[in-house]
Amino acid sequence: MLKTHARRAACLVLGVGAAALVGCSGSSVSASAIRANPTPELVTLHQRQADVDNQYAFMRNANHRMILSDLSRFWYTDRPSRLTPEPMSR
Repeated sequence: MLKTHARRAACLVLGVGAAALVGCSGSSVSASAIRANPTPELVTLHQRQADVDNQYAFMRNANHRMILSDLSRFWYTDRPSRLTPEPMSR
């Protein structure tokens, strides 16, 4: 019985020792890589690449609509002609 307890204690000590030697080194990312770029998913100070792409698409869409609105005012297509004999409804 004493032999069994000693064997279990030895196995436990070996297991804890092996776990202590391994530690947390299972990660493929080194500490220096984390220090060099702590937020790799961010492109700007607070935006990911997807957020930057969405903002760019929104800006292009708004600019396109504003250009079309300016062109319709330039060519006077934004309102009906005042030369028609019948009143135009909006």
